[in-house]
Amino acid sequence: MFTALPASATIDVSPAVASELLKHACALPNYDNKEFYSTQLQQYVCQQVRAGCPEDVDSLVSEVKDRIARWPYCVLVRGLRFDEGNRLFVALNRAFGELMARPYEKPRAQLVHYIQPATDLPSARGGHESERLHTDTADWNDPVEMISMVCVRADPAGGGRSRVLDVDSIREEVTNQLGKQTLQLLETTPVPWQLAAYAGGGVKWRTVLGESRICWRRYTINLALESHNLELSQEMLAALDAFEEVLASTTRTVEFLMRESELLLSDNIRTIHARTPITDGTASNRLMIRSWVRTFEGNNGHAVRSTL
Repeated sequence: MFTALPASATIDVSPAVASELLKHACALPNYDNKEFYSTQLQQYVCQQVRAGCPEDVDSLVSEVKDRIARWPYCVLVRGLRFDEGNRLFVALNRAFGELMARPYEKPRAQLVHYIQPATDLPSARGGHESERLHTDTADWNDPVEMISMVCVRADPAGGGRSRVLDVDSIREEVTNQLGKQTLQLLETTPVPWQLAAYAGGGVKWRTVLGESRICWRRYTINLALESHNLELSQEMLAALDAFEEVLASTTRTVEFLMRESELLLSDNIRTIHARTPITDGTASNRLMIRSWVRTFEGNNGHAVRSTL
């Protein structure tokens, strides 16, 4: 069982607006994925698209900001049309902040990141890590504030449904199922997170929960414990196990199937996300493109603002 994506978390773009946005994006030169690492290019592409249809861009950005600031802290934008050079994708993301990525490394480590089932990270506990609710960039000193994702091709068999769970629901579920003492433990006791080698390596200690934030990726915590011979109390280990079970069993996870050209923007501080399994990941042609966005307000808040 799961919760359906509410209508309040969807935005429908008219065909006329979608055509205008695509037209102005396609008027720009084609850029190599590596070139988009330049913040100046990101800003230029954003400004040029907006210059062609400022009211349309401003209205869409404003509506996204309004929707993503309230439950379920994500918004699905439908009706857009994206160019193969990802110029419109970059332009829209740049309206909210700086597009971020791990250092460039073909074929997958690119600013506009291509996600395919065949290259998903297997989980030692079965399935794939992408199927377990998690925070993106949990292996950074400070996780990014926003995730942006476009569906290029959906899985033909209907697998890979998007799943999003918000911190408000998580806190209520933990309180109701595990008790206030466990909630307090998760709020006040830091656990180790293995930092990515490209982010400097080492370990960052932080709590799993806050009043309006969550950071969760059990794989990253386990990696820190194993790699650095660290220990947590039995009470804390039991709390993490129980917490993971609550996340896996709650019916409050929002679940939906993204269709071609749909854009999902999600608050990476107030939500965790995953996808459902794909029956034959090696054969599925499902393709998503993703970007991580460091919003202009950074870690000081969850609301986003535009520099347009």
